[in-house]
Amino acid sequence: MTLRFRFSNTDMITTAGVAMRPLEINDAGGTFERVGQPGITEAFSHQELAEMMRRPDTTYFAGYFDRAAQQIRRSKPVEVISELPEKVSRLVIWRKAFCDAFLALEAAGDIKRTQEAYDQARARLGAETQRLVGEAAAAPKKARPGEEITIRGIPGSRTAFQWVRAYQASSYSPLALIPDTYRSGTRDRRWCPHAEALMNQVVEIYADTQRPTRVQAIKETQALFKEENRRRADAGAAPLVIPSASSIQRRLDMADPFYLYAKRHGAAAAAAHFTLFSIGPDVVRPIERVEMDENRLDVISLLTLTGIWSHLPRERQERFETGRRWLYIAIDCATKCVVSMRLAETPNSDDAIRALRDIFEDKTHLAQAAACESTWHHHGGIGTLVSDMGPAFVSDDFQGTVSSLAITAHLPHAGRPWLRGFIESFFRTLGHQLMPLLAGRTFFHTVERGDYPSETLACLCDNDLIKILLTYIVDIYHNQPHGSLKGETPNAAWARLVSKHGTPPVPDGLTIRKAFRRPLIRKLRGDGVMFAGLTYSCEVLREAFLHSPTREVEIRADLHDIGWIAVRVGATWYPAMANQPGFDGITFEQLREGIRSVRHKHKRGVELDAPKVQRAIEKISEANRRAFALRELTPFHVTDEEVERSQAALHYPIRSDEMRLGQITPSTNLLDDAISITPRNGQSEAEAPVSKPSDPPEQRERRKRWRFDDEE
Repeated sequence: MTLRFRFSNTDMITTAGVAMRPLEINDAGGTFERVGQPGITEAFSHQELAEMMRRPDTTYFAGYFDRAAQQIRRSKPVEVISELPEKVSRLVIWRKAFCDAFLALEAAGDIKRTQEAYDQARARLGAETQRLVGEAAAAPKKARPGEEITIRGIPGSRTAFQWVRAYQASSYSPLALIPDTYRSGTRDRRWCPHAEALMNQVVEIYADTQRPTRVQAIKETQALFKEENRRRADAGAAPLVIPSASSIQRRLDMADPFYLYAKRHGAAAAAAHFTLFSIGPDVVRPIERVEMDENRLDVISLLTLTGIWSHLPRERQERFETGRRWLYIAIDCATKCVVSMRLAETPNSDDAIRALRDIFEDKTHLAQAAACESTWHHHGGIGTLVSDMGPAFVSDDFQGTVSSLAITAHLPHAGRPWLRGFIESFFRTLGHQLMPLLAGRTFFHTVERGDYPSETLACLCDNDLIKILLTYIVDIYHNQPHGSLKGETPNAAWARLVSKHGTPPVPDGLTIRKAFRRPLIRKLRGDGVMFAGLTYSCEVLREAFLHSPTREVEIRADLHDIGWIAVRVGATWYPAMANQPGFDGITFEQLREGIRSVRHKHKRGVELDAPKVQRAIEKISEANRRAFALRELTPFHVTDEEVERSQAALHYPIRSDEMRLGQITPSTNLLDDAISITPRNGQSEAEAPVSKPSDPPEQRERRKRWRFDDEE
């Protein structure tokens, strides 16, 4: 199914070196005008635009002609956050969280752009920044009791106001927050005036379960200042100015009312007291708002991909490890269609990023692999991504990927599931409709479970579980009437809204490779760079090999299409095509299986010919292709470590026909096109060293000799 893309007049598309800007978009397609050549227009259908966005020489710039975007391009050396070093990218993400926290407090009237108001709200601003950036929650391991935790210090008023103004002037782009001196290192300024720290104690004194009055909290805070001044007098230091009762009262008035109420009356009472009632966000366009969450399935399954469970003896079945898988789901709020699904062993940022990647892809081949009758064509560019405060979603890797894709991320407060009502409703529907049909279910809680033997009845392995989930979502959920759609099915709602509004364009191939794949370093060679046994080259790489003193380049590859990769030369990314033709659209899993098949058949061969590998890939059965597709949705997918391990195992590149034949035109003389036979060490007979009589005889390998009179 062809999508109907939605463009803005400030966007720009560059394909085959020609830059164009959209003039008009309608049901038939779009009309584009060439940049720098007014009056010269070209018309494309939506099918042609979809094919154009998948080409390696196409780049899509959202808001390219916007004034703020132009200023950023002139002053910043990178295009996406993921291009920065890890230390700098973490700092930029933190600055963005700081600016978002400042603007949120300013909109609520809790802070103003004056030095006095800023100093009074430092504690609240720091807490809100820490909540948004989530560095402590995303730590790889939990801190032990008493362990010191480092928290970034918020800047002074002048620096903070500069950040916020630059952030607003750039249309809220995090690229405006990149420090100008990041190439020479960052200088984190940390300061915390002692008087501010003592004044902030009034909040903790008042937020106590004993529920002291405001007058008591103010007097205790002033007593802390007097005690500190006595210590300073003994040390010969200058005393602190004791704030007045009204100043401390104003500081207490700026405290978070929910925090105060929860500390004084309990979290449950605060949640009930501050509950907001609404009908949810008003979403009318497909992929305008996507909610994403993780949930532990209410069923115990076999943590394996085996398909021979029923044929194993009882004692072998008892030794299999069982447990509960986690499920990542992304749902489109406008149509209620599931746009991504993935099984995970534990909540982690890698699986969350892979689930985010699937939103941009047509997943019909996955539905076909699970023998579904309907298609899973729902995909498109994301407007706003809403998730919870889970460690996977607040991690630097996930947030850096989201920022690199120019997606607006929204992280509601923890403990408020109604702010993500669509995805929570889907999990409830899944628990009521599908889970009762599965053996080994755990029910919603232990009281309801009772004496049900979940572990004993566990019989579903991962490939069975993913097939069941795909069948339910694609064939059942998408085709049954939905209450919030007034009886319309999600598939019908998708078709209606897409034909009316279209969907935002998916990121181009170069952005996909830069944002989603981990950086890999490769050495420059005469034929370019090598990845997974294939060599890639472009004109820029050839120039760098001849003239650049740097002999290593950074690459990004898409495991779903190894026909071309992205390489960075200097500060710019370029597409590099495979020197061996015929690998466009081939996945890394198919290539690895094809190489394994050739290696198994030709164990003595040291070099791999591209035609042999391509024929081996073509011979992969449809059953294996379906298994490859389904395995990508389970915890047994190809990881970055496996990519590096497979790369290390390929000591020789895959040669194309031109490389093997040296691009020589065959002649009519049979001897000219004959195969030259050389010794195993690669030397000719004339160049082979002659052993001395005193040398011991060399042990030679016994092998079958080839003669002209052999029949085969």
